[in-house]
Amino acid sequence: MRIQSIILLVLLVAAPMLSARTVRAIFLQPHRGAPKTAFLFTGTKSIEIDLPRRNLSPQVEIPEGKVTLAVSQSKLTEGVEVPRGIQSVKIPAQWSRCLLVFIPKPNRPGFPAVVMAINSSDSNIAKGDTMVYNLSDALFIGKFGNQTQLSVRPRKSGIVKAPIDKRGSYPVAIDCVLPETKKRSAICRTNWMHHPKARQILFVVPSSGQKVPRVWGVLDRRDERKEP
Repeated sequence: MRIQSIILLVLLVAAPMLSARTVRAIFLQPHRGAPKTAFLFTGTKSIEIDLPRRNLSPQVEIPEGKVTLAVSQSKLTEGVEVPRGIQSVKIPAQWSRCLLVFIPKPNRPGFPAVVMAINSSDSNIAKGDTMVYNLSDALFIGKFGNQTQLSVRPRKSGIVKAPIDKRGSYPVAIDCVLPETKKRSAICRTNWMHHPKARQILFVVPSSGQKVPRVWGVLDRRDERKEP
């Protein structure tokens, strides 16, 4: 009986940890003076999240179920009406993990960015996989290791399965098709390192002064949390 009580206590303590839903964020190509943090208001409390430029923020936790997050530069309080013009993003109940991508829009009221929510749950992208988000106007075409060629249209996403089974390098060939020429142009021919315990997020973004878009990636590891 005592053993059963101990097991029950352990399960009760572990349950919140196992069921916690998490959010990470990144600010893509931010303008000068852009905020370095944001507040996510759940309707009952404000959660501060970092907005790094070159990697993903530490994880923060959000409530279970369907949640609408109001994004602001300052902390919002329960019982106080959310200011008009404040942007909000909806997180479906089935998402266990979410990535918020901040895309600069300096004149937008409330927060100077457009915020895009991405499903980064284990059921959507597995360890070792690569998720491609094409935020450019060009068609993305990529070949990763021995995987089938992937094409991603503008403003769309795609997933590439792990190119190899273990840690090591693999060949990468990335091209694009520009809308004005309809011709295929090379972006890169290189070798990348595969991290089988992490997910890779690739962003295809416009490159200032260049017709060919820029491609860069970040690793999504699951054990990085924001200190309380």
